[in-house]
Amino acid sequence: MTHSKQRGFTLIELMIAVVIVGILAAIAIPSYLRYVERAQARDAQAAMQSLALALERRYSQTYRYGEDAESIKPSTVDLSPSQSPESGDAKYTLKLTISDGGQRYLVSADRVAGRTSGACDAMSLDSQGKRSPAPGTCD
Repeated sequence: MTHSKQRGFTLIELMIAVVIVGILAAIAIPSYLRYVERAQARDAQAAMQSLALALERRYSQTYRYGEDAESIKPSTVDLSPSQSPESGDAKYTLKLTISDGGQRYLVSADRVAGRTSGACDAMSLDSQGKRSPAPGTCD
């Protein structure tokens, strides 16, 4: 009677491989999701900063953030985008509020409903440079 060597993996070896892959996935997936959320928050912050720079440029020309002396509203070209990212599925919606006769503004970014919650669900930047949440919170 001859015994031939069997080829392949045993059930135990396959189970060990599945457990190792499961542990790696349990560590990697949450880390990746946090990375994606931080990247989306940074993109929204960049969009808010871009909008704030456009408003400051407008203020340097008309001495108002809002309507100028002839009651001409800021163009949508100067004050885009309205979402972050600018194209594709919105992760944040951007809103501009001008007050005090065009002398103050508040740019806010709110996470779109259905997204995961976190410290950066609602962010804002005003004409005085005050940020909420504090810089570094969303990093």
